[in-house]
Amino acid sequence: MAEVKIKIPEDLKRRMEKFGVDWSPLIRSAIEREIQDFIEMERIISKSKMTEEDALKLGDKISKSIAERFIKHVTGDRR
Repeated sequence: MAEVKIKIPEDLKRRMEKFGVDWSPLIRSAIEREIQDFIEMERIISKSKMTEEDALKLGDKISKSIAERFIKHVTGDRR
């Protein structure tokens, strides 16, 4: 099996050691889940007709809409 070296903050290392867990299987599993997510994302993107510019514009519209709803919620504006 191949080995991969990662760097983590000292505080995280101390917290990990506290539990005496073999982290390798957990980390392998987390990496595998992330890879599956990337594969699924690639599959979806490969079928998309949307350009990057279209996606950015849509993202801006969604962000503005969410911000407006949040402001209305916070200010109590129920219009």
